[in-house]
Amino acid sequence: MTERRNRAYAPRMAPEQRREQLLDAVLRVIVEEGIHRVSIDSVARVAGVSRPVIYGLFEDSDALLRASLDREETAALAELATAVPLASAGDPGRAATESLERFLTAVQAAPDRWRAVFQLVDSSTPTFRRRLERGRQAFIAALETFVREAVPAQRRAAVDVELTARTLFALFWEAGRLVLAAPEAFPPQRIRDFAANLIPALPAFQRPGD
Repeated sequence: MTERRNRAYAPRMAPEQRREQLLDAVLRVIVEEGIHRVSIDSVARVAGVSRPVIYGLFEDSDALLRASLDREETAALAELATAVPLASAGDPGRAATESLERFLTAVQAAPDRWRAVFQLVDSSTPTFRRRLERGRQAFIAALETFVREAVPAQRRAAVDVELTARTLFALFWEAGRLVLAAPEAFPPQRIRDFAANLIPALPAFQRPGD
């Protein structure tokens, strides 16, 4: 009886709030210990709940991990979608630079998610790699569309759309990784200043007379 009275109990939450709390705990385990350490016990420990609380919402650790990956993939893809510049913005070089800034803001707002995405933690399971690759390819395809629409028709023969898109992708991806891995050395403003000079210099974004 004494042990039961002294045991800490998790405060009551609505099922959806509890579910989000548990998925946050899964991500924390991934970031701090590696994806292979995700289990009912490890998530219960991080979330500060008992095993029955988790089993009330998830069948097993596999279901818990799948739900976490689903949530993070959906959120990451949505954030990537908002980072795609619009060719209709007027100045495509400036549009791409501002999109990079939005992307870095999203990365900093959800650092655990993006540490996993950038593989700054042990997250290299086959399932995670497949999900990550789908997201990367979708982002590259969207950047290709942007470049193709941004370049005047008469200049498209002189512009390598695919390589330009992949150059932008490499810049975005590495910039996002750096602001998490080495924030003091590579603050967003340093990256933005660099991009503001680099992107307009790409052949696809040069204006007549440049």
